[in-house]
Amino acid sequence: MSKAILEKLQMPSFSPLFGLKGLSHTIASYFFPYNPFINNSKQHVISLGDGDKIVVLENKPPVWVPSQRIILLVHGLTGSDQSKYFVRATKLFINHGYAVIRMNLRGCGAGKGFAQGLYHSGRSEDTRTVLKWLKNNYPNSPVTQIGYSLGANITLKMAGEGDLQGTNLDSIIALSPPLDLEASVNWTIKNRLFNDFFVKALINEINKLHDAFPTLPRPQLHGIKTLYEFDEYYTAPRNGFKNAHEYYTLSSSAQFIDNISLPTLMLYALDDPIVSQTKFLDLSPKSNIDLLLTQYGGHVGWLGKTDIPGNYRWMDRVIFKWTAHFDRS
Repeated sequence: MSKAILEKLQMPSFSPLFGLKGLSHTIASYFFPYNPFINNSKQHVISLGDGDKIVVLENKPPVWVPSQRIILLVHGLTGSDQSKYFVRATKLFINHGYAVIRMNLRGCGAGKGFAQGLYHSGRSEDTRTVLKWLKNNYPNSPVTQIGYSLGANITLKMAGEGDLQGTNLDSIIALSPPLDLEASVNWTIKNRLFNDFFVKALINEINKLHDAFPTLPRPQLHGIKTLYEFDEYYTAPRNGFKNAHEYYTLSSSAQFIDNISLPTLMLYALDDPIVSQTKFLDLSPKSNIDLLLTQYGGHVGWLGKTDIPGNYRWMDRVIFKWTAHFDRS
């Protein structure tokens, strides 16, 4: 299946640069050169209906008309509108004539201080609100939503839930999606480097949130050592779940995939050090879903030769070419 998809896109099979694997691949992808500068970003504040607001950044190419496609980007855990993969994708798509919306999840990026609520892996309603805002502002523009990691889980969940009336969403892309959240959290915990990075970043985010909203009861997070503990003692109760297990069970996107009817691209590397393989190998083929599984690639990584000499951002080229192919069809 993967071979047929790549042939359709006229892309080479993935071969990792420098023999990178898993952990090293993920880290190398983050630090690999090419971090383009994006200017002329326009900020929009969007109300979510419960008193919270988020901020999205809009970028358009010099020549763009409101009937052309919009790319909606949804970031991952501890990400923002300034995440490197976000900025790269924005530059790539606007260079090829697409408008791009970088969505900050609640309290992230330019939206810090705008929301008392917490973003999490199951908050599909927030992306649906942004899609409806796009429909109101650009009623004739089709939308492709691209989610990264946690944002990929949200994207798949939202598409499988349906209720897309009042939106122009016609396609989605999910990159390194944690189909089984509990298995993926337990997988990440085994990797001390990433577990500690996320826990430290999340606690820092929560401290800033409570600084901005001093009336919120401040939690005691000093003893939190793992992602599971963080979700058990903070994410779950703050969002109405009984515990982390219930949060993961209700929010995991695997259970929603069979209900997805939109054209979909899913990309996952079997050596991902953050997202568990659980559920990926058991997915039933669907005619509307292009599933690309690679042996290597790490987490939101995929550094390797592409269809352009000297360009090693294989993931970026795949999502662009898949979108362009769909847009022409």
